[in-house]
Amino acid sequence: MKPDTAFVGAGNVAFRFALAMQEKGYNISAVYSRTARSRDRLVKALRANGSGTQGVERLLDLGKASLLVIAVTDDAIPQVVAEIAEAFAPLRDNPLPAVVHTSGATPLSVLQPLAELGCPCGVMYPLMTLNRNKNVEFRDVPLLLEATSGELRTVLDGIADDLGGEHYFYSSEERLRMHVAAVFTTNFVNYLLGLAFPIVQHDHPLLIPSTIEAVRNAFLHTPASTLTGPARRGDMETIHKHLEVLQKMGLTEQEEIYRLLTDRILKKYHPEDR
Repeated sequence: MKPDTAFVGAGNVAFRFALAMQEKGYNISAVYSRTARSRDRLVKALRANGSGTQGVERLLDLGKASLLVIAVTDDAIPQVVAEIAEAFAPLRDNPLPAVVHTSGATPLSVLQPLAELGCPCGVMYPLMTLNRNKNVEFRDVPLLLEATSGELRTVLDGIADDLGGEHYFYSSEERLRMHVAAVFTTNFVNYLLGLAFPIVQHDHPLLIPSTIEAVRNAFLHTPASTLTGPARRGDMETIHKHLEVLQKMGLTEQEEIYRLLTDRILKKYHPEDR
């Protein structure tokens, strides 16, 4: 049986998770958010699909759900958990919902105040950046799961199966390592792309094929075996030409990062020349 689900938070992650779960037959009964505008937008989107979702103003009103999904920013989770625990305290003798958060970098232990009230606790972390303004196929989103009870493990496994993507049960430590790695493969790559665009300005779409091919080959083989470029070859003449271009364009940030990464690659692959 699919659990009646409520959300705390109405941002990007909550928006996408709630709509995806609703599409798979889950009843999203309530949404709580400190930002009324975000809450009402999510409630409106869910109701447009025929649900009776309610926007609630009290955390206590979430106690009737079977599953409570905390989808707020990482730094807000401890305070939100404390507030939910305070709201649920009078209900501790009644069945309380299972509670999960959706953070990659936050340990399961942050939910301990709710576990002490008797709430089964867990994590349902999407290993992809979600945006309320962009539709996402959850079959393409790996989910990293964690649960304190076998019953909740079964529930989360069922949700992940319904959403259709790869899913694995990871410990908090394993999930944190994956989160760190994702920062390198997504956030840092995005930053580097932002440095590349001004160098060629409006011609940056020409970089798409080589960028996709480089990432694809790195994952199909290994980054070390597919790394190319002047630093990998030890081609100092080309490196100096590149630096001259950046200096003439006045792109000091790009020059700084170019020097840093080039130096690291040269030290790794051509230590005898250093």
